[in-house]
Amino acid sequence: MALFSEEIADGVRRRDPEAITTVYTALADRLFGYLMARVHNKEIAEDLLEATFVELLEKGFTIRGESAVIKSWLFRAAHFNALDHLRRVRRAPEEYREDPAEFDEPDIRPGPEELAVDADISRELFDAIKELSEDQQEVLLLRYVGELTAPEVASVVGKKVPAVRGLQHRGERSLARLLDQRSAAMAASATTGRASQDRDPVPD
Repeated sequence: MALFSEEIADGVRRRDPEAITTVYTALADRLFGYLMARVHNKEIAEDLLEATFVELLEKGFTIRGESAVIKSWLFRAAHFNALDHLRRVRRAPEEYREDPAEFDEPDIRPGPEELAVDADISRELFDAIKELSEDQQEVLLLRYVGELTAPEVASVVGKKVPAVRGLQHRGERSLARLLDQRSAAMAASATTGRASQDRDPVPD
């Protein structure tokens, strides 16, 4: 089932505010999550999200195809907006230097009752994703944060569907290995800590 009706798609092409609002309501959260995962800063992600929808308003009339194309078009715009930002950061790091402690991690938690546990899982997961290749990161973030299909991801990143599936599978295997290594390291550290406590003399 298509995310938008053809009437909404026609409205986007006509720059109709109500149609743009409908699209925003349906996709803004997913786009913001994807942008957060790419730039790791809430304010920058918000700015890039705004820029992406301004682009839709200004250039939506160029979208060709059925209504389903709108989602891929928006994620492709967000993809290039994030890339442009990251390139500017690399060219002028002193202008964009930020305190990593202030970075906001993407919130993928299902509910407040699991707040503490899920915060750790989210941080560990996204730290591990950063160790993958750029292509693998991009594909996994679009698939799981953006919730795009493999053909939609292929449209966003300009690759063929089999290449996207290959990147996804290799990325998932690498991610699983990295998470296993991190879990083993944490378990070893905890065991060492307990052993050290056992050896410490008990004060009188």
